[in-house]
Amino acid sequence: MVPAGKVAAYSNDLVCAGCEKPLEISDFSRNLAAFAALVAAFLVWWLASASFSNSTSALGWVLPVVYSYLALSIVAPIALILLADLRLKSADATPVPHEIPVAHSPH
Repeated sequence: MVPAGKVAAYSNDLVCAGCEKPLEISDFSRNLAAFAALVAAFLVWWLASASFSNSTSALGWVLPVVYSYLALSIVAPIALILLADLRLKSADATPVPHEIPVAHSPH
């Protein structure tokens, strides 16, 4: 079992507490959490836009965007905590660092 806070904070560097093997969150769980966050952000933007539609100041269009961003930022990790499907990370999934080719100048 991995604590929920670690799933949200260290989703790319999870380690099993028992066997010390690297874990990963399934792609379906990540996509589902992102979709839920986008839906929540759209709903918040739509509700905020309806309430600020009569405003003539710049806040009438800025606040719905800010509120929807905050909703996305809150809902995404909560959905990931609730929906995360952890599995052992495969050896193929480990990224291999590549060397950057250095441009040689003629002497």
